[in-house]
Amino acid sequence: MAEPILITERLAFRPFTPDDFDLMARLHRDPEVGRYFGGVWSDEKVREAVSEFVAEQAERGHSKWLAFRRDGRFVGRAGVSFWEHTGELELGYALLPEAWGQGLATEAARGVADFVFRITSVDHLIGFTHLDNLGSQRVLEKIGMVRQPDTHIGAGEPGELSAVYRLERP
Repeated sequence: MAEPILITERLAFRPFTPDDFDLMARLHRDPEVGRYFGGVWSDEKVREAVSEFVAEQAERGHSKWLAFRRDGRFVGRAGVSFWEHTGELELGYALLPEAWGQGLATEAARGVADFVFRITSVDHLIGFTHLDNLGSQRVLEKIGMVRQPDTHIGAGEPGELSAVYRLERP
């Protein structure tokens, strides 16, 4: 694995490279993952996301990153991206189903938030989930995010509401 940008107790994160299509496709072609991401992703959508994450990392010094167990096994992605619809940094993550239920999403989200507050001057982060994604809502709450009014934040179908969260700089 390439040099990690962030290491937590059980996870290591590294920026995407243009060669990471297969890992991203593995994650976003899983129907369980796709349930809250608008379905399984096409090749075009996977390539577009990898390209956006590579560009954002180069421009901003942070983005969504690949997430691995410290033994090198791929588990998903986590990080922050500039959310154009609000002009804020959005904390997001997606893990393979075999990594669910082990506290890894909470560990990833907490590690990413701490990292971003350490390297940037932003005063808050946002996060959002599909209204039915109660597991992800619990993760955001566990790291201290506070639920805001449900709103259409630019994700999902036109007009579709999301559960929106905010985390203030500690």
